[in-house]
Amino acid sequence: MFVFKKHLSPKATKTLAAILRWGGTLASTALFVWLLSRQKWEIVLEKATGIAFWAILLAPAFYLLAYGFNTLRWCVLLWTQQVKITFWQAFRLSWAASFASNFLPSTIGGDGFRMLAVHTYTGRKTISIGSVALDRMINMAAMACLLPAPLLTFGTSLGKLFSGGIAAVPAGLPKLFERYFPKLVAAFETWASRPWAFVYAFLVAWPSNLFPMSATYVLAHQLGLSVTFWQVISVQTVTYFLSVLPISVNGYGLREVAYTTLYVALGATLEQASTLALVTRFLMVLTTIPGAIWLSRTLTGSTNLEGGESIGEF
Repeated sequence: MFVFKKHLSPKATKTLAAILRWGGTLASTALFVWLLSRQKWEIVLEKATGIAFWAILLAPAFYLLAYGFNTLRWCVLLWTQQVKITFWQAFRLSWAASFASNFLPSTIGGDGFRMLAVHTYTGRKTISIGSVALDRMINMAAMACLLPAPLLTFGTSLGKLFSGGIAAVPAGLPKLFERYFPKLVAAFETWASRPWAFVYAFLVAWPSNLFPMSATYVLAHQLGLSVTFWQVISVQTVTYFLSVLPISVNGYGLREVAYTTLYVALGATLEQASTLALVTRFLMVLTTIPGAIWLSRTLTGSTNLEGGESIGEF
């Protein structure tokens, strides 16, 4: 795609990117469906229905707390630029973006929505785009600190586990770099005079990532997996970086295949690993549904920008 991009019109490039993205989603989903076809469904249903009610409530609570810390991290960046937005207002935008991500490229598809929606409060294109781009990169930096975990847990076998179709995912890295690097440079220039904002945002990124891992840990033990929290961190770190690549829609299929592959490698049965992938996905999507309440309202309110200014294409 990147070799011939200069010979394609912008419309053709976007069309090709969409085809590749949906192709990646369909390929990953097909592989996961194949894995599901190999299971004993009576065992899957038995394990899923055996999850305690308190765990079903606790996991979404952890996801909501993660949304809260994600919002706080973003607010730190906005507030340092004197943007008049409350935590609740930013939380609603983040929640709506999380819902929108269910239908957008990779797990960061909602970032474009946030850039558009927050412009109502910032009134400045550089802050609207820069705050979201910087927020995403700070979160990725925090997750990058956890990369030694999967390397220590799986060692050299990590590459062998994904020697099939998923091994091609690094091809999505140039697209991710191309999409965010210019915005990131501009954001660093804007926030350069407020270095403490980077520190605070980086610290807030840790609980925002550890809470979803805690939810997975609780559900994994409910399904009978004998895994440590360190191993959960290892799996979640790998699946996070796979999911942010713009080669699928919200990481559908890609994340589930990775979950199943990695937890089976840690000693789980195919039924346990795939059930964990399905249950965690279902609960995560479930917690985003309230975001639909503010999605259409926010989009309507963000179409008429001050002075007719356009945010542009994300």
